Amino acid sequence: MTHPRTLALLAVLTLAPAAALAAGGEARPKKAAPAKPAAAAVAVPARSQGCVECHQTSSPALVTQWHDSTHARKGVACLDCHQRQAGAADAFQHGDALIATVVTPRDCGRCHQKEAEEFGRSHHAKAGNILASLDNYVAETVEGARVPFNPHGTTPGSSPIMVNGMASAESGCQQCHGTKVALRAKDGGKPITVDDLKPGADGRPTDQAALARVARDADGKPALVEATWPNTGIGRINLDGSLGSCSACHSRHDFAPRRARQPENCGKCHLGPDHPQKEIYEESKHGIAYRDQRDKMNLDAKKWVLGEDYAAAPTCASCHMSANANGGKVTHDPGERLSWTNRPPISLRMDTDAQHRVVTEQDPAKRQALVADTAAQKRDRMKGACTTCHASSYVDAFYKQYDDFQALYAEKFAKPGQELMKALHDNGLLTKIDFDEKLEWDWFYLWHHEGRRARMGVSMNAPDYAHWHGMYEVAEDFYQKIVPEARALIDEAARHGKAAQAKAAGAVLDAILARPEHAWYLEQRAQNPPVQGESVRPPARAN
Repeated sequence: MTHPRTLALLAVLTLAPAAALAAGGEARPKKAAPAKPAAAAVAVPARSQGCVECHQTSSPALVTQWHDSTHARKGVACLDCHQRQAGAADAFQHGDALIATVVTPRDCGRCHQKEAEEFGRSHHAKAGNILASLDNYVAETVEGARVPFNPHGTTPGSSPIMVNGMASAESGCQQCHGTKVALRAKDGGKPITVDDLKPGADGRPTDQAALARVARDADGKPALVEATWPNTGIGRINLDGSLGSCSACHSRHDFAPRRARQPENCGKCHLGPDHPQKEIYEESKHGIAYRDQRDKMNLDAKKWVLGEDYAAAPTCASCHMSANANGGKVTHDPGERLSWTNRPPISLRMDTDAQHRVVTEQDPAKRQALVADTAAQKRDRMKGACTTCHASSYVDAFYKQYDDFQALYAEKFAKPGQELMKALHDNGLLTKIDFDEKLEWDWFYLWHHEGRRARMGVSMNAPDYAHWHGMYEVAEDFYQKIVPEARALIDEAARHGKAAQAKAAGAVLDAILARPEHAWYLEQRAQNPPVQGESVRPPARAN
């Protein structure tokens, strides 16, 4: 039996339109659902017909994704991307075709030559360089272990023989930055990578002995090392010598530009405590406008020019990569519009050499000779995107705020912090081992997490990240952790026979704190001397 309240609700809903008409109103007509465009006819190329028929059964969603793609409409199919030349390290016979599992920028570049060249010289393509960085040391050694180790116990339902100490690096860092793709060796020894294969200009290995060591299954398919595949890290180091993965942004198997134009796509990697660009964007006026007017973004447009095809809001791609009405061209090198790099402890001006490396030379004449593309030129390119929506005076004033913020962070905290850490290391008050002492963790947090958040926050118009999640936490760590902990190490050294080293390091710390920007700290210290074990608290806020 229908509940009485339900009947009453149905009566109200049924009679409401009639009541409105009786009162002289008009019933609002229903909006017709927008007609879906007819699916374009797709003719599967003959040589890929067998692939499509087989995968329609084994992995039908994959085929559907491809069927709905621009590739399919233009007759680009499976073998156009997965084909391999004889002699390639990862080639294997699959039906009537010689193919490979991993598609690389070298493959995409057969059709997308300009895009592949731009991407190849970008910082994105070099993201695999993290494999030798301090960040990777954290994942491989501090979080994990560079050798397998005994599990020391059992887990019900799961009993691994040995623990893979590299699991955090493989599933974390390398999924964004990229891994070095590897093949198993027949003898079970060291996996085979690009370093062993030594590919030539055509991407095929020149070291035939290394190629002969590749383990293959009964069908001749090479065995990829699971730790290195699957991987779509944007700086992946491929067996053919190419760098990167186009599917990091253009997800397979439809590879739609629409998806790459949306900020959520970049957010796979550009988020979190050390580089929260996605969260920063979402807080900014740009992100707010995007969420409000996403349906006006014309994301499926063929050319997608800011100021012509859409004007509702900018996305990451709008500013960093896409075309704009002021003449800005599409680029697959986001660094072409960045005037600062905020990755290191102290931001660097993006004056780059012919190989697109940041020039760090200090001598003005030598620096000028090395620079091929200046930070000012890069900024002008970015301003082309900015002035599509903003007045040039507005944009210039924003950049003044940005540069002032960079100077404050660097001169008050980052440079002094580096100078102090160097003095402690040089005088033997810190060991040569990274992350074995608390001060090293605190310094890492200051520049790698809080300092980056602050600088990225101001660069993308997110005031809370610039201040509370940024500079406030930088200042707190500097005064409440770095300075007191450094002073404790100096005092400890003086008490244990390292008077000269303590004096040298102490002189550096005293010189830093004697600067006028730190005067408040010394004044508070003098008025409220801390008891042993306490740090100096900042002054109380006035009501």
